Amino acid sequence: MPAVPVKPEDESLESYLRRIGFSEAQLQYTRRSWGNAAGEAIHILSTKASLQEMDLLPVEVDPFYGATLPSTGDGDYRILDGYNCLHDALAEGIDVRLNTVVEAVEWGSRPVRVHTRSGDVFEADRLVITLPLGVLQAGKVRFSPDLPDWKQNAIHALKMGPALKMVYRFREPIVPEGICAFYSALNPPMWWTPTPEGISEQVWLAFATGDWARELLSLGEEGALAKGLETLRAELECPDLQPEAMHLVNWVADEFSLGGYSAVPVGAEAARGILAKPVEAVLFFAGEATAPNPWGATVHGAYMSGRRAAHEILSEQ
Repeated sequence: MPAVPVKPEDESLESYLRRIGFSEAQLQYTRRSWGNAAGEAIHILSTKASLQEMDLLPVEVDPFYGATLPSTGDGDYRILDGYNCLHDALAEGIDVRLNTVVEAVEWGSRPVRVHTRSGDVFEADRLVITLPLGVLQAGKVRFSPDLPDWKQNAIHALKMGPALKMVYRFREPIVPEGICAFYSALNPPMWWTPTPEGISEQVWLAFATGDWARELLSLGEEGALAKGLETLRAELECPDLQPEAMHLVNWVADEFSLGGYSAVPVGAEAARGILAKPVEAVLFFAGEATAPNPWGATVHGAYMSGRRAAHEILSEQ
């Protein structure tokens, strides 16, 4: 990436890449790699936020994180026992209520009151809000009084990227040993397998966000799965490939997420930091959409934002 300044008012990542000389082939590769992983189309993504994620622009972070964000390490890893083991460890010794849907929050005076769909009411001096960005944007939880304008502006400045995952299970391996992932020029653009070598059955996952996801979702569940299988057959040059089972995970339709994860559109590079700020030392905010841009849309970003919110509460006491 050449050291070409971003326009002062920001610009879309696609506009910036065209300005520094990316070819159509390079742009298309960016769409299916960087853009798909970032959760939104590159004609929507902020260049300033994207370059911060690439460690090519500095980012101001909460003092809790220190002067600079520590490294998140190299490579991607899958937790063999599933993410539940992380939740279970963090929740040990804590009163956790499952299947308890929050509908309203009264926070004008203490104690804060949280009202649930079942009619239960929980009270506390302070409240940590980890609702996904899509749920906040949709107003699924009523706040009384309303959240201040500066907080609502930050919520609506960000994008909740559409995301889906398609899962295909095969009776036996469908690629040579050692191949565990690939990008496709077709849709969906990103594929990988979590199946360890030496296992007879093999599961392949397709991941799509942004415009890729919008196109697939317009086909309906059956059509999206068929389109994904068509892409897999074309990439492997195996027209008769047939899975034992296939399943679509559609986070856009999930009422408890309403999308995949946050993405930063043009001009909103500061919105995650504003979303992270407490409201009157009563409401505290955590979750991936409140993490600094280099850590947004990640599990480690969500985890560290929770530690940051806890630190803010303890500092108030």
